[in-house]
Amino acid sequence: MELGFHTERGEFAGFASGLAGPVRTAYGNWAKLSAAYVAAGLIWNYSEARQEALVRTNAMLVSDPRSPYKSVPFH
Repeated sequence: MELGFHTERGEFAGFASGLAGPVRTAYGNWAKLSAAYVAAGLIWNYSEARQEALVRTNAMLVSDPRSPYKSVPFH
């Protein structure tokens, strides 16, 4: 998908770091953030195949001990 703009790595890092606080406040943990991502993905572009893929990936991320959700602190 072409969005029509390009962001440099440093610019994106600054933008993303500004989102950390509001995201942590809004969701509280990785599981809630991931559930919101799944819901948004389905609202944006629903299909049964997409639903299965998003739910499967979400389940793996919240349960696999090697997942970044388990190794990277949310707060």
